[in-house]
Amino acid sequence: MTTEPPIAIEINCETGVETVRPLTAEEITQRELDIARAEAERAEKDARDALELAERTALATWIAGHPDLPEAARNALARATGVTLPGGTG
Repeated sequence: MTTEPPIAIEINCETGVETVRPLTAEEITQRELDIARAEAERAEKDARDALELAERTALATWIAGHPDLPEAARNALARATGVTLPGGTG
């Protein structure tokens, strides 16, 4: 399988002339760094989102497990933290 090098397409806005050229070694390196950075940022975001979901789930479970709390307090805690309690309160 032959792989073509990545290309750059440049268009001269004044003339409309399109130039197609292979990326330079520096452009390829920068492109790979940008891809790696984006993947790392996405992984960090996914980890933060998973942690937030786990925390919200734990809090909802804790609130739901304390029927001794007044309903107004349960609802206020749920609203303030953005959790949804069983039965749709939150």
